[in-house]
Amino acid sequence: MDRLILVLMVIAIIIAGVTYLLDRFVPSIKSIKFLPGVLCLLLALYYFYLAYIVKAGEGFEDLGNFIMGMMLSIGAIAGLITALLLEIRRRNNRNK
Repeated sequence: MDRLILVLMVIAIIIAGVTYLLDRFVPSIKSIKFLPGVLCLLLALYYFYLAYIVKAGEGFEDLGNFIMGMMLSIGAIAGLITALLLEIRRRNNRNK
């Protein structure tokens, strides 16, 4: 269980870092910082779809798809929260 939490934290840190780097190095395109979170969300939905609909009842493959979906959803949450916080910080700096 400890390894799973560690893996989820590493995924969240990596996706948040990629989001920060995109915001830092490509500031001209405002919506690009949402890209890692949205891509992780789409992939998570795809893996949940595979787990529940397409290959339901085939043993451990369902479980693997569900775990991949869970990991990617954690990455999506981390990426979208990071992007929103960066956007709020940018708006606050403009207003000052």
